[in-house]
Amino acid sequence: MSRKVTLVFLGLILLTASLTGADSAPRGDILLKEGIEAFQQADYQVAMYRFREILANPQERNFHGDAYFWIARTYMALSRLEEASKHLEYFLDKYPDNPYIMEGMYEKGRLLFLQRQFSECIEHLDRFLKKYPDSPYGANAYYWIGEAAFSLGRLKEAEKIFHFVVTQFPASFRVEAARYRLDIIKLKYREEELMKLLQWSHEEHLKALEEFQKREAVYLETIKTYQRRIALLSTQDFQGEILKLSEQVRALENELSQARKNEETLKVEKATLENALMKLRVESPSMKGGIESSGITDAAAIKNLLELLQVKQEALALKEEYLQKLKKEIIGPEGKKE
Repeated sequence: MSRKVTLVFLGLILLTASLTGADSAPRGDILLKEGIEAFQQADYQVAMYRFREILANPQERNFHGDAYFWIARTYMALSRLEEASKHLEYFLDKYPDNPYIMEGMYEKGRLLFLQRQFSECIEHLDRFLKKYPDSPYGANAYYWIGEAAFSLGRLKEAEKIFHFVVTQFPASFRVEAARYRLDIIKLKYREEELMKLLQWSHEEHLKALEEFQKREAVYLETIKTYQRRIALLSTQDFQGEILKLSEQVRALENELSQARKNEETLKVEKATLENALMKLRVESPSMKGGIESSGITDAAAIKNLLELLQVKQEALALKEEYLQKLKKEIIGPEGKKE
């Protein structure tokens, strides 16, 4: 009986020990699984809390490497790339034998792409593919190399990489994305051709416009030269005519001056004769009885002479009027030579 009790007691101890070991040993594994499940459901806050809980427990140091890897991925999902880079680099440096090390190397290449370090991304993933040629992340690695080359504008290189993904990894979920990029690259080629054509057309237009402006400037200068020559020739052609007209004006002015002098002389003569006629009339013995024959003769002669002087004066006035009109036509209404 005592032996049975002893065996039962030992069995209970072993069972308790096994149960205690079962409860303590998988604690980190449970937290890791819960964190990964939350990550896959995009519940990144819960995932981060579970992974941090693993790191906070020194007894779970066997799971610390895994926790650092998943914390880095969680930061990448949250687009907190700097924190992701720090945790991923720490993981790669401190846990080279971790089961996630190959995936971590791939995720570093993807992280470099997200950080827009395209050249570094291509170099890193190229090293990754050489180190892990049969990696299940091979199609993804090639795809991100193609994306990085595309972002750098290296379309020929990107086209080759995407075509390689489509032909060599037909079952990969990256195939459709690679085909889409190939279509985009074809459009890019057409766009580049169109831009080259537009640039060539624009350059030809600018060249034609510049040539036209040069010709226009030459034409304008030629026109100005012709205008200056025409003005000079006009001056020379009419110079003789102007000189002749000037001489005629001066002659007319002299003639007009002489006519005015003659007019003054006639006025004096007329006044003298009128005075003489008046004197004869006063000295006549009788205006009603008639005038002596000699008086009549003198008075008639004076009267006739006065009439002639009046006619001559009117003729001079007409001549002066004509000369003034002629002078205005030649010299101008304001006395300036035209």
